[in-house]
Amino acid sequence: MGMALYRLFIIAAAVSLTVACQPPVDPGGTEGAPREESYEFLLIIYTSAGNPFWTKVRAGAEEIAAALGCKVNFQYADNDPIKQNDLMEVAIANRVDGLAINISLDDAYDEAVQRALDAGIPVIGFNNDDSEGAAGNPRLAYIGQDERAAGHEVAKRLIKEGGLKAGDHVLCPVEYPESTYAINRYAGVSKAFGEIGISSEVLKTDAISLEDVLTRMTQYLLGHPETDAVLAMGETPMSVTPQAIEEANRELPSAGFDISRDIAENIRDGRIIAAVDQKPFYQGSLTVMQLYYYNKYNLLPCDVDTGGGLVDKSNVAKVLELADTIR
Repeated sequence: MGMALYRLFIIAAAVSLTVACQPPVDPGGTEGAPREESYEFLLIIYTSAGNPFWTKVRAGAEEIAAALGCKVNFQYADNDPIKQNDLMEVAIANRVDGLAINISLDDAYDEAVQRALDAGIPVIGFNNDDSEGAAGNPRLAYIGQDERAAGHEVAKRLIKEGGLKAGDHVLCPVEYPESTYAINRYAGVSKAFGEIGISSEVLKTDAISLEDVLTRMTQYLLGHPETDAVLAMGETPMSVTPQAIEEANRELPSAGFDISRDIAENIRDGRIIAAVDQKPFYQGSLTVMQLYYYNKYNLLPCDVDTGGGLVDKSNVAKVLELADTIR
């Protein structure tokens, strides 16, 4: 498909997904009378549809949108920065009331974000931020975890409870090492390891299938018998870490990032020490809420650190009650 035709396809698809917002009822006015606000926001997710992580982001965004009486749409960039920029250009052309994006790569979206702002459209980064924050991308705010701080915290926990020491080696698998979330997480992780002389290596797993990720991790562990622990820097490799350790016929401590039912059950069963809970529900709900109040009251969006807390055996029971929906 030619580039021009491809762009036309993206535009047509985006326009077809745009649905007018039904004005909410004003509780302070005549019963049934609509308020003036009828805002519509677009959240662009840089991965593909079907990734269970985004179910929790969408749940938060949709719940707050229903409460505020506004409309939120979602589109997926399929890990393609060109497609994400095209989706942003469509949003600008359609003059959406607010735009939120995953800043998955430094410098890839800076110009499009600035064009949106110049057109009067507020832009918030959520889940992923530029490595330099506001200095690297003109987005108005970032809603998501402090990746470096979270990486440092979970690495320290693995060191302590895993009994790691100077000279040990840790495998750090992650879906996309080139993405900002992985770069920043590993900066915090490697800092903690470096403080006591532990070596580590990043393994790219992609996120094609759990079976493929399991194979890659198992092969690494079989080929690197010097590995003393695993710190998974994303939900996909974290989900299969205990099984990879088992299939490699090893007994290794592990910890990492993100929460799903599988991960929570492995924490409960003692196969994972702890995992970072970045609270994706907040990343969706707080993003929509701030876009709404920027439009209504001209309140500038502000950065919110949604993550850093660890889920371990002491608190995993509550997480399991809401796993794969809200948590």
